[in-house]
Amino acid sequence: MILKRGVKIQLVVFLIVTVLGVSYTLVRYVGVGGGLFNQTYKAYVQIPDSGGAFTNSEVTYQGVPVGKVGPIDLVEGGVKIELVIDKGYRIPRDTVAVVANRSAVGEQYIDLQPRSDKAPYLDEGAPYTITDARVPVKTADLLRNLDNTVTSVNVDDLQTIVDELDLAFNGAGGDLQSILDDSGKIIKEADENFETTSRLLDSGGTFLDSQRDNGGAIQTFARNLALLTDSIREDDPSIRADIDAVEPAVDQADALIDGLSDDLPVLLANLTSTGQVLTARQDGIRSMLIMFPFTVAGAQTVMPGDGYQHFGLALNIDDPAPCTAGYEKTDPRWPQQTKDLPARTDIGCTSKDKSVSVRGSKNTPKPRPNVALPPGALDGAGEPPAASTRQNVSDDDEDIVYQTNSSNSVFVTGYDPTSGKYTGPDGVTYTIGSSGGAQNLLGEESWKWLLLGPLS
Repeated sequence: MILKRGVKIQLVVFLIVTVLGVSYTLVRYVGVGGGLFNQTYKAYVQIPDSGGAFTNSEVTYQGVPVGKVGPIDLVEGGVKIELVIDKGYRIPRDTVAVVANRSAVGEQYIDLQPRSDKAPYLDEGAPYTITDARVPVKTADLLRNLDNTVTSVNVDDLQTIVDELDLAFNGAGGDLQSILDDSGKIIKEADENFETTSRLLDSGGTFLDSQRDNGGAIQTFARNLALLTDSIREDDPSIRADIDAVEPAVDQADALIDGLSDDLPVLLANLTSTGQVLTARQDGIRSMLIMFPFTVAGAQTVMPGDGYQHFGLALNIDDPAPCTAGYEKTDPRWPQQTKDLPARTDIGCTSKDKSVSVRGSKNTPKPRPNVALPPGALDGAGEPPAASTRQNVSDDDEDIVYQTNSSNSVFVTGYDPTSGKYTGPDGVTYTIGSSGGAQNLLGEESWKWLLLGPLS
C-alpha cells in the first residue's frame, strides 16, 4: 500500500505534536527532566510518619502549588520525603511542613507554612532538610477516639437532654428563624463597620490601660461616692423637707420679682443719677465720714452713762470774724426791722483771708468732675499721671489722704492690707489708718477702720 505525499506529511506533523505534548506533560506535570533543565530544586522533610503523603502528591506554599513530592525513603527514626520545588519560589528555611488532607476523603498533600520571611532560603546552598513537620490525625485514632467519646455518654442522660431540647424548641421555629435573621443582619453590619469596630477596640485598650493606671483614684472616688450616698440616704427626710419648702419660697420670690418688674428699673435709673451726684460730691462725703466718728465720740462724752447729761457752752463770738469785704454798699438791717425786704443776690463775700468766716454758695468747694479710667487702668497697663498732689482732708489727721492729679485721671496702685500702706503717683508711701496693720486686727472688717481710725 502506497501512502500519498499529503498523508505522510500529516502523519509527520501529528507525530511531532504528540512528542511535544508528551514531553511538556512529562516535564511540566510529572517532573521528568526538571533537574536536567535546571527548572527545579530539591528540599527534604524528615518526620516520624509520612501521614499519608505519597510520591507525586502536590506541594504548596501558603496554599499555592509550588512543586511535587519526590521519592519517600525510610530512615532512622521515620521517613525522609523529597520535595521537588519549581525555580522562582524563594521559601524561607524557617518553615513548618504540614501533611494535610484536602477533604475528609481527599488525597494528602504537603503545605509549607513559613514562620519568617527572611533568609536563608531553601534554594540556597545544599538541599535543606525541614525537621519541623506535622501530620494529620490517623483515621484509626480518630475513629477510636470518637468511639470512646460516644460510649462515654450515658444513654439515659442523653435521652433526657434530647427530651428537654424538644420541649425547649418545640413550636419555637419562628423565633429561632427571627434570631438567625437578626444575627445575619448583625454580622452584616459588623462587617460593614469593621474598621470602626477595630479602631474602637484599639481605643478600648488605651481606655482600659488608663483605668488600670488610675485604679487607686477610681477606688477612692467610688469610696467617697459611697460615703456621700450614705449621707444623703441618712438625711433623706431633711432633704425632702428642704425640697418641699423650696417651692413656696420660689413662688414668693417669683411674686416679688413680678411685683418689682415695674418699679425696679425706675429705682435703678434713679440710683444711677444718685451715684453720679455722689461721685461729684465724694470729697464732701469723705469729709462727713471722717467727722462722723468725732461726733459719735462727742456724744459719748455728753452721755457717759452715769445718769447725767453733761453739756458745756463755749461762746466763740467773732471767732472767726465775719467777712465784711463785698458788703460795703449794703445798708445794715437792724433786728427791729421786721418788714419783708427782697434778698440781695448780687453781693457776697469777696475776701480770700482764711482768718475770717468766708461764706456763700460761690465759695463752696466745686464738685469733682466725672473722670474716666485711662486705657488699661484696670489691668495695670495704664500710664500713671505725670504729676500729683497730696491733699490733707483734715489738718488733725495727717494719715488719711486722697490722691488726685493735675490731669483729672485715675491712678491705679497696689495696696498692702497687712500694713495699710500704698504708694502714690508721686512716689510717696502713705498709710491708711492711724498705725496700719488693720488687716491683722480686724480681718475682713478692716474697711471699717476708715471710720473708726480717728477715734483711736
